[in-house]
Amino acid sequence: MRPQAADARPYIIRMYDRWIILAIILVLAWFARPFYAFALYYRGVSFERMLVMVTAEHYYKKSIFVYDRIPEGWQGLGELYYMGAPANRALYEKARSTFERGLALNPHSYWLAFDLGRTYFLGKEYGRAVATFEKAVQLSPTSRAALDYAAWSAFRDGNRTLALQYWRRLLSMYPNDPARDIVQRYYGG
Repeated sequence: MRPQAADARPYIIRMYDRWIILAIILVLAWFARPFYAFALYYRGVSFERMLVMVTAEHYYKKSIFVYDRIPEGWQGLGELYYMGAPANRALYEKARSTFERGLALNPHSYWLAFDLGRTYFLGKEYGRAVATFEKAVQLSPTSRAALDYAAWSAFRDGNRTLALQYWRRLLSMYPNDPARDIVQRYYGG
């Protein structure tokens, strides 16, 4: 039997090599959280498409828990609640609070702002809807849907001048939009 060669590694590596490897893995796992959260979100989407809503809700919540700075988890969970909101006031409140918290953590997400605005519109909170759709329009200036929802929110809130401004802005970008008929019907041209 041959004698083994002496270990030439530094003392710290020789004594703590497993701990160093563990620390490296933990640091890498910390930076991989967004990817894991995104994977959980897509898992929720797959269950939602199979109409297993309870499991989809579980995965959306898990995605948010793992990493709350990606808007997709918030959007999936909020839209899941939004689907039942017309028939159930409790689901409306859940959708609204989900979108509000998600938008607070992800202020540059057009889709969260848009969905929050739709939720306010559904709940007949037209003043809040106008402000939220304005934020969505700032994030995506060419969004037809956000401009149209902003106009309808202002119209239903009683601010017809602001509604006309939104519709004219929409028509300046998209001249053949059906908003032309609305402007002619309510404003005479």
